[in-house]
Amino acid sequence: MADDGTGRRPAWPSLLVLCVAAVLLGVSCGSADTVMPGTSAQAPPAIDLDPSVPFPRTATYFLEHNDIPTVDELARYDVVVLDNEWANRLPRAFFDELRIKNPQIELLAYVNLIDSVHEIGAENYWQNAYKLWQINSDRETEFPDEWLARTADGTPVHEWQDRVMANLTDLAPRLDGLLYVEYAVDWVAEQVWSSGVWDGIFLDVWGERIFSADSDRWDIDRDGYDDLDEDIYGPGKPLDRGLTIGEDRLRAKIPDAILVANGARTMRDGRLNGVVFENFADPAHDRDPAFDLDAYVTAAASDEARDPRLTMTINKQDSGAAPPDALRKARFEFVATLLQNGFWAPMGANYGAIEYYDEMDGGGLGKDYLGHALERSPTMDDLSKPNDEGTGSPAPGVFRRDFDNGIALLNSTDAPVEIRLESSYQKLRGTQDPVTNDGSRVDTVTVPAQDGIVLVR
Repeated sequence: MADDGTGRRPAWPSLLVLCVAAVLLGVSCGSADTVMPGTSAQAPPAIDLDPSVPFPRTATYFLEHNDIPTVDELARYDVVVLDNEWANRLPRAFFDELRIKNPQIELLAYVNLIDSVHEIGAENYWQNAYKLWQINSDRETEFPDEWLARTADGTPVHEWQDRVMANLTDLAPRLDGLLYVEYAVDWVAEQVWSSGVWDGIFLDVWGERIFSADSDRWDIDRDGYDDLDEDIYGPGKPLDRGLTIGEDRLRAKIPDAILVANGARTMRDGRLNGVVFENFADPAHDRDPAFDLDAYVTAAASDEARDPRLTMTINKQDSGAAPPDALRKARFEFVATLLQNGFWAPMGANYGAIEYYDEMDGGGLGKDYLGHALERSPTMDDLSKPNDEGTGSPAPGVFRRDFDNGIALLNSTDAPVEIRLESSYQKLRGTQDPVTNDGSRVDTVTVPAQDGIVLVR
């Protein structure tokens, strides 16, 4: 498959591919309902996701540019993240049908303001990117070099492949009175949000530190001297201050939008609705499950988030593990997400392959089969304590959360744990892992090491 010029996602489809997708939706390629950039359409009001959305809460994080799942496939999820360009490529009827199929769905536009684009496809396929990165009709960028990250000797700094980072700090040079971060969030409001199809924005690579940058030292203010990493990154430092300026400006322009950022971003004063944890609790991606679980529960329970709150975990099933290990891994990530109010996004080997598991709809019970959580927003301390009635944590390192119609049990230890239940529960009846989800009624259950299970009343 050809490179699309961004390095992150595959190539753009031809007009024929888009037309076929449109025909399948029952609309024409030249429909007058196609969403056009720069319009003043208003996005639909956001639903109060906490506590009104029942459990399980699911999401998908689809960043493919060559194709898009069907309406029926996407409508299975509560939260759908798509690249912002899809609002320009698909008829409005696509998004309207999504909302008819799933009235509680929340659509977030994926936005990356840091990885500059120097090669790109047809302008009508990349309308937003052409505008942000100031690409002319010859596909050459006229983006100001002063807003790119370079060391004092002019060496470009990259975060992803050969894309030169943009400078989101508050010490970047001002051009026409604007910092780059101000210019960029204006683009979000005027070019992305204005399409009228989104409920919110996911700001990628938006944290106090850019861990993947290929140089820790660079000249953030273009004064001819490199600034040290400790003088760029961290709370109260230039990057943090720049992001705060951007969040405040974006909030002023689109006050009702759901805004989420990477898990590396600290939420303060209700600027963000939540954060996203990529490769959540996945040792295959060098993540510490215990650390990630604590960070996720703490963030989702934080009073610094804005209502409606939206925290999300993302996992790629790309370890190469065969069933049942792959299913155990996915189940652990899913149940860990259930311990707080987040939305779990399981993906395949990449962000162009969506996944779905028995536990997400209870093996056919329905997408909201667990109902509402009895503990609205537990902390790790809450999850670690046993309760007098026999619920709560049944053993050290084993966590439990109760719902209207069932319970979730997570064993974070390296040994299986036998749990005696206070009453009988039923296992889900699934087809992917019928050994675990055999539909039997139990009053004692053994949860294997680094595994989880969902039981219904």
